Amino acid sequence: MALASLFAAVLAIGWAIGAAGGSSDQSGSGAKASVASGAAAAKPTAASSPPTTAPLAVNPQRIAPLVPGTAKVVTEAVPVGRKIALTFDDGTCVECVKRIIDVLEQTGTHATLFPNGVYADSWVPQTSRIKSMVASGQVTLGNHTFSHHASTQIGAEAFGQDLQRNEDWIQKTFGITARPWFRPPYGDYNSGTVEKAGELGYTNVVMWSGTLADTSPHPKAYLLNAIKYWARPGRIILMHGNLSPTANNLPAILALLKRMNLTPVTIAELAKDGTREHSATTGY
Repeated sequence: MALASLFAAVLAIGWAIGAAGGSSDQSGSGAKASVASGAAAAKPTAASSPPTTAPLAVNPQRIAPLVPGTAKVVTEAVPVGRKIALTFDDGTCVECVKRIIDVLEQTGTHATLFPNGVYADSWVPQTSRIKSMVASGQVTLGNHTFSHHASTQIGAEAFGQDLQRNEDWIQKTFGITARPWFRPPYGDYNSGTVEKAGELGYTNVVMWSGTLADTSPHPKAYLLNAIKYWARPGRIILMHGNLSPTANNLPAILALLKRMNLTPVTIAELAKDGTREHSATTGY
């Protein structure tokens, strides 16, 4: 889809959702998105203690020799049970990333993080907590490239260098590998970038099947409406660590998912049930 047409579609859908939300009290894209209508949710009480997760015998993301493979583009999982994957990209906002990690740690919620090394100032202060959550299996860490460039615009070779640069940063910072999980910035890829990702050991190109459209600030009601509209078993939800509405309303989002009887899991946990794939030749 041409970029201009894509943005036009996103704006049209977003307007329709905003209209559906009416005059509710409000204040959260990936580059491609939309949403529909909903309600507020309460934050977890301080009295509720997070579930404890014992460290796994072997870190699931321990650094190992690179094994090239054929990459597949994953959009969602086969719905087994009522599991859903919450994924957080970028990290342009230091306080937002801290708040997200706070909530994950306090609630024991499983999630997937796709950081960019260019936003290291947001991620490095959370290193010890992220390492602990990865070691326990609570968090999966993926690669979102170092510089967050549109992959097809810089070419396969430059893209591969940027992907490897972020892998190097992840290994140095967190002591783990992000392989095999890669999410292309803006959901932008083609057959060349998918092939290059596979050569670098990134055999799962993780897209999404629902979004908060939160690279623009949206009110709480809009974000909750988005969850109500998109969240279904097996879905992968795109979120960002860029703006305060997402971070501040994460407890309400988790409470809503609980009322919907949906359990957040990591992308690694979700993919165990089998995945559904998208074309490996063109992005969203």
